[in-house]
Amino acid sequence: MTYRLAVAAFSCLVLPAGARAELKPETLSEFYCYVQSAEARMNARKTFVLADADAALNTQLLRGQKIVTSAPNGDNPHKITGGNLYDWVGSVFVPGATIQRTLLMLQDYDHRPQYFPQTISSSKLLCRTGENHLAYTMRMKEPAVIDVENDVVWTQVDPKRWKCSSYSTSVKPVEKDKGYVRQIYMWWRFAEAEKGVYVEAEAIELSDEFGAMTRALGSMLMGINPEKSLRHSLEAIRTSLTKPGLQFAPLPSGLPACGEPYKPAGCTKVSERK
Repeated sequence: MTYRLAVAAFSCLVLPAGARAELKPETLSEFYCYVQSAEARMNARKTFVLADADAALNTQLLRGQKIVTSAPNGDNPHKITGGNLYDWVGSVFVPGATIQRTLLMLQDYDHRPQYFPQTISSSKLLCRTGENHLAYTMRMKEPAVIDVENDVVWTQVDPKRWKCSSYSTSVKPVEKDKGYVRQIYMWWRFAEAEKGVYVEAEAIELSDEFGAMTRALGSMLMGINPEKSLRHSLEAIRTSLTKPGLQFAPLPSGLPACGEPYKPAGCTKVSERK
């Protein structure tokens, strides 16, 4: 099968042209329940970053300077009613970085395409409340071509450690809606050490329900691969932070204030809402 024929076949397998699949209430309910459980797991951790308690992982990050990913809750995808859910954790160590420079780079939302060229094509900061609550919009290249609005809250743990939660509040396909990505939630942790900064992210994504063959074709032909996208993001952070002379713009002033920080819906079974 030629590449063009394979692409056409894949498009037919996913959704007919112009179709718009709506998420079932059961799908969203199960997604929010999974998120609630995942956040409880993250909050219950005794170590701030996974490398603190995993000598082998720490060695991989420090000596090999590798991007290390893992599935924190069993094999992906997790099947839920009417959808597939992906949960990946990724870690990288950025030699020579500081926590201040790391925050400055990641909060420079208007210039994210410059820092994340493989995953983002445009980005704009929408609102700002103080230093820690922001919302921005971006057009992503992968894991799918979509416009995403995100609500972000930054939390300082101590002078050397920060956390960040980022929830998608709107996900819109740019072209045909094939249901590759319905939600993207991410949790970040940053820890400054003697020789650099540990960066760790957990990404939970929701897509429509696809069979194994369709997922494989999407990954092979279209680059639809949540784990790969997470790797690309972590690689981009390391590359940007270690690039000599690269400067990052501070948070702009004069923006409208954001509303209350977004919180995912609670874990309520569909039957309980009737």
